[in-house]
Amino acid sequence: MNGRTENNLIIYNQLLFRKSNSGEYQIIVPRELIKPLVIETHQIYGHCGTYETYQLLQQHHQFQSMYHTIKRIIKTCDLCQRTKVNNVTARGPTLNLIPEKPMEMVSADLMGPLPRGQGGCQYILAILDIFSKYIKLYPLKRATTDTVVRRIVNDYIPTMGLFQKILTDNGTQFTSKKWIRKMEELKVKSIHTTIYHPESNPVERANREIGRLLRTYCHKQHTNWLRWLDNVEFWINNTTHTTTGYSPQYFMFGKNIPLSITQLVAFPKYEPTNSVPDIIQIVMKRTQRKSKLRSEYKDRDKKFPKYAVGMKVLVKEDRLSSAEDHETHKLFLLYHRPYQICEVHDNNTVTVRDQSGHLRTYNFKNIKQYHEGDQPIQLNSSSEQ
Repeated sequence: MNGRTENNLIIYNQLLFRKSNSGEYQIIVPRELIKPLVIETHQIYGHCGTYETYQLLQQHHQFQSMYHTIKRIIKTCDLCQRTKVNNVTARGPTLNLIPEKPMEMVSADLMGPLPRGQGGCQYILAILDIFSKYIKLYPLKRATTDTVVRRIVNDYIPTMGLFQKILTDNGTQFTSKKWIRKMEELKVKSIHTTIYHPESNPVERANREIGRLLRTYCHKQHTNWLRWLDNVEFWINNTTHTTTGYSPQYFMFGKNIPLSITQLVAFPKYEPTNSVPDIIQIVMKRTQRKSKLRSEYKDRDKKFPKYAVGMKVLVKEDRLSSAEDHETHKLFLLYHRPYQICEVHDNNTVTVRDQSGHLRTYNFKNIKQYHEGDQPIQLNSSSEQ
């Protein structure tokens, strides 16, 4: 027993016991019974964690590397892996999407349903030019592929011009055959964020600002949101963006719209003395610098998960409550399957094959490694005190 004298051991009823410092006896658990004992204790006491299971067993039981052995066994509990919140960093390193010029890539998203406003509108289509941060907001009655496409073709493109790529989430409006066909006709590359990871869409940040402004002016009468929508668009486009250092209005059209009070004042005329700066290069460098600082701050002291082809992972559930079926989302399993990784990508995503044979891509944030059971117990040479 690694330094323990025989005076600490006693055979009683053909079982080996060890006398602890407190004078109590602990049974020495044979290697082949360690795992069944740990699993049974873990399950009987509500699938408790490593520390709780250790405290339950250590008073009257003893085996080598006790705490770490219990930890390794509990780590493979299938039910615990699918029901417990992941307490380690689930995401990968911060990645930044930086186009090289205006209208190279736009980001689109739908907000709603909102309280029915004037004309029966319930949704907002937001389209953000990722480079300049210029945004257009369109009210919609219905959130369908047809209504979104009509707004883009009849309103956005004639006003702003044709873009090269469009980034959206995986809503049916942006994954339907109609959408794919129309983007192909326009020669626009359609890109989608990974499933259940809306924060990878840049327009989501603008959506938070839209929500803040609408709450500010519509908190007393929610149906008034439509009356304020043009103002919200104007405010966002005519204030200096912290990343670019310019207002989206100035960046896209070369001039700011003066304040109302400024228009009442006659300013002396002047001739610009400096040459017009290359705004695109300035914004490109500033955006890269800001993005690097932001990434370093967010990733500081973080340990990120590592995945490899062949590894098994659990995927986060996204089920809703149903009063009709007497079900609440709070009681569903947090993760399902496991799936085997087919491919690991450099954008913090992995591709797995589901039970139907289809390939699905998930962000690191929505998966966690699955630890399989039935592994042989390996004990260290040292024993737990």
